[in-house]
Amino acid sequence: MKPSRKTIGEILSMSEREIYQYLKETDNTLQPTDSIKIMTFEHGIKALYYHKDVPKPYKTRVFLKNIES
Repeated sequence: MKPSRKTIGEILSMSEREIYQYLKETDNTLQPTDSIKIMTFEHGIKALYYHKDVPKPYKTRVFLKNIES
């Protein structure tokens, strides 16, 4: 069974480890040998996807906090 999609608020309240696991379970572009670097910053979270032995990320996902909050 495929995990359900989470809202941005739910993702932002997760720990880095939970976000990593969530992305591994829900993102079909991720290969078994790829890695994800989670970066938190003032306005949200950035996930950088890396292929094995390649220093430049091939994909970036950003989850931003609601501007009004």
